[in-house]
Amino acid sequence: MMNEKDRKLLLELMKESRLSLSDLARHCGMSRQGVFARIRSLRSQGIIRNFTVNIDPRKLGLAVKAYLLIEAEPVKEFRDEADEIVKKYPQVTQIHHLFGRFDVLLEVVARDTEELTSLVAKIHELKMVRKTETMIVYRTVKSEQEHPIENVLTT
Repeated sequence: MMNEKDRKLLLELMKESRLSLSDLARHCGMSRQGVFARIRSLRSQGIIRNFTVNIDPRKLGLAVKAYLLIEAEPVKEFRDEADEIVKKYPQVTQIHHLFGRFDVLLEVVARDTEELTSLVAKIHELKMVRKTETMIVYRTVKSEQEHPIENVLTT
């Protein structure tokens, strides 16, 4: 169960995950050992999944972002097999199973439309795929997962 100190620690880590244990302790009003123990506990609970860097894919030549909606065959074996295959595609950054008209949503980043087209062709070869719809992002207005989490931690 999280308490106020855990929430404060998470908020500080979200602002700047590179802070030293001493700096985190000072910002949170805790001891360095207490911060270390709480981080270890939050990691073991799965609340903190990892410490990572947020890189702009466009700066590395990944200019196309798209979402693929997949209507799938209702066969569990086909879906399980497809999940294992699609997880290995380096262009696929997220896989979500959905309720609604479509069954799967993929978030994809690619160098160009040719690479995206090639990926869509591979996905069409999967046994589970009935049809797909591809939506290419032409402008992103907001892309920050932290805000909903900050809201939960501060209420």
